[in-house]
Amino acid sequence: MTTPAEDPPQTPPEPPATPANTPTERPGTRANAPTERPGTRANAPTERPGSRVDASTELPAPPADGSPERPVLRGAAGAERPVPPADGPAERVGPWVEDGGEGGVPLQGEELRGLVVSAGEEARPDGRVRRLHPLTFVVGAAREMAALVGAGATGLLVGGMSTAFYFALIGLAFGLAWHVATWAIFTYRVHEDRFESRRALVGRTVKSIPRERIRGVDISSTLGHRLLGLAIVHVDAGADGGEIVLNAVSLREAERLRRVLLARARVTPSSGPRRRRLARIRRRWFLYAPLSGAYLLTPFALAGSLLGTLYNLGDDLGLITRDRVEHLGRDAAGLPTGVVVLVILLFLTAMPIASVIVFTLFNWDFTVYERDGSIVAERGLVTRRSVALERRRVRGVELSDNPFERLAGVVRLGALVTGLGDAAHRGRLLPAAPREVAVALASGVLGPVPGPLITHPQAARDRRLVRATMPPLLAAAVWLAVGNLWLTGLCLVAAVAAVPLGLDRYRQLGHADDGVRLTVRSGSLRRRQYVVEHGAIVGWRVRRTLFQRRAGLATLHAAVGAGEGGCAAVDMSESDALALAASITPSWITPFLD
Repeated sequence: MTTPAEDPPQTPPEPPATPANTPTERPGTRANAPTERPGTRANAPTERPGSRVDASTELPAPPADGSPERPVLRGAAGAERPVPPADGPAERVGPWVEDGGEGGVPLQGEELRGLVVSAGEEARPDGRVRRLHPLTFVVGAAREMAALVGAGATGLLVGGMSTAFYFALIGLAFGLAWHVATWAIFTYRVHEDRFESRRALVGRTVKSIPRERIRGVDISSTLGHRLLGLAIVHVDAGADGGEIVLNAVSLREAERLRRVLLARARVTPSSGPRRRRLARIRRRWFLYAPLSGAYLLTPFALAGSLLGTLYNLGDDLGLITRDRVEHLGRDAAGLPTGVVVLVILLFLTAMPIASVIVFTLFNWDFTVYERDGSIVAERGLVTRRSVALERRRVRGVELSDNPFERLAGVVRLGALVTGLGDAAHRGRLLPAAPREVAVALASGVLGPVPGPLITHPQAARDRRLVRATMPPLLAAAVWLAVGNLWLTGLCLVAAVAAVPLGLDRYRQLGHADDGVRLTVRSGSLRRRQYVVEHGAIVGWRVRRTLFQRRAGLATLHAAVGAGEGGCAAVDMSESDALALAASITPSWITPFLD
């Protein structure tokens, strides 16, 4: 191989000077100067199959009228095509290159081919039969090894080299063989119209999901998967369509599968994947965890699980007997009062601390971003999970909170997605955040949230008060009839305490409509506000009980094929309910009003 000094590059003859190809120098750009790149001869003509790039491409002169210049795509034949604007529709440009790709230098053939492959080929189904990563059996065996080694260690401590220890070793060997066999018989591939997985040993099991029914592709990584550079892929086909789980694939393959399975349009070099961050959790928001009952009660769940595990293990090993349990009960009953109070205080102190720890483990670095037409939410510290929701299937959002979160101005945000399974967890967009942040994210995902809310009639307040106070009043009447004055007084106190609850439930009622989206709100202990698009509403239901008819009220239920099936505007006036439905879908309601 000769060097450029021994074999000077042959440049093509310079075409006649015309306004289109006259060399023009602009500030900071040398249009005709040779540009050296590593491994590239800039001035040498490059002819490769499928890539016709003119090495003598020159930059056009700026317009004489001073109008903004648009980049030009130029081919070898000298034809020109302006680059579409950034906000316009993308189109395939084939072998064209953009003048000034990097520092005013046209892209060369290999670079152009690499761009096409990275943006187009990987996002196109190829129908190839693929297997899980070869380290699949390592992950499975490591997961089972902890339990098997624990059982073996227990057997070693109790009875030396006993049968239990040998059984643990035999179980470990069978586990390894099982995972190797599972890797060998499991294959998957992506077709143009479906995603398919197969298991073939003695019999054959084929599971196929049409690509149009795929609602989401989730990527999660446990600590073991992350150490090995692997991920778990869940392909969800809706609430009733089932799912396909790939237990261990490489991170690159997981991202490729998500791009391919969620692609609904042809990916082109000019419209490569873009990532735009919409929201990200801040660390001080972790302190909102104790405001949620689910996280606050975590110590009780952990204590119950630990005690149950210890009891079962001790019972299996014969360490727990009736005499020992009675002796432990007598010792606990004989503890000083100060010790009992101290234990209770320590437990109550541990509740908020444990809730923050659990919240951090589940929601560490919670990030929401938009990419390739999908809304992606990533979260988790030990186990990292990434959930992708097709934006075209997001039909609404839900903002929920409780009284403690309302006092702190905190809400939780979820997405209403058509046909999404496990929507409570997979549709979560923010776990706990200031209300203004959640509303801003909802506006970015769906559009502006309608407001302000329209209050409901005063008759709805009376109805809320009756529904809140009636149960304890009825219980007080029953206990009074049987002569139990203590429980009667307790129920009357509960009825008085229910009055503020009824008033708050009335204050939270409301609805609004901006001509594009409908929002309704209700609830107190768990307040929910739904925002849905008009196009997502598939039907109406007007519900009027006997007591609602006497008060002139009605509940308008909008049926939506997402989330829990719809949302309801509770205790509206009858005329307002019909008018609201008629304003959104007049062709459905008007025939029934005539």
